[in-house]
Amino acid sequence: MKKIMFVCTGNTCRSPMAEYLLKDIIKKAEITDIKVTSAGLMANENDKISKNASVALKQFGITVRRFKPKRTTEELCRKQNAIICMTSSHKKYFIGFNNVYTVDELTGLGEIQDPFGKSQEEYDECARHLKRACESIFELLIYG
Repeated sequence: MKKIMFVCTGNTCRSPMAEYLLKDIIKKAEITDIKVTSAGLMANENDKISKNASVALKQFGITVRRFKPKRTTEELCRKQNAIICMTSSHKKYFIGFNNVYTVDELTGLGEIQDPFGKSQEEYDECARHLKRACESIFELLIYG
């Protein structure tokens, strides 16, 4: 089983959107041996996914239920085959891990900017950017 974890700062916007988008692609392809999760470098586990992030995912027919942010831990990271960071600044936190990449390194689509505190339109655009990135990441996972 391949295990992939998306990482951002708070695990309320970008990384959960990426998690749900990639899970949706994998489900539609009827693949069962890839597990996707997400976490945040500074996540508050009492928080929840941003309302705007949930709304942004609906443009792809994805409904979020019972998502709880989680903080990145060494134990959680060691269980992953790949850790995919939204930006190069996130990647800097993973010293000693050789399975850490940025979205841009894998896809060439640029870094995923944080929509936190911005308009719904910004969240929607972030979700579209993540959708393109997840489609690329999926191709890499399946076809190498």
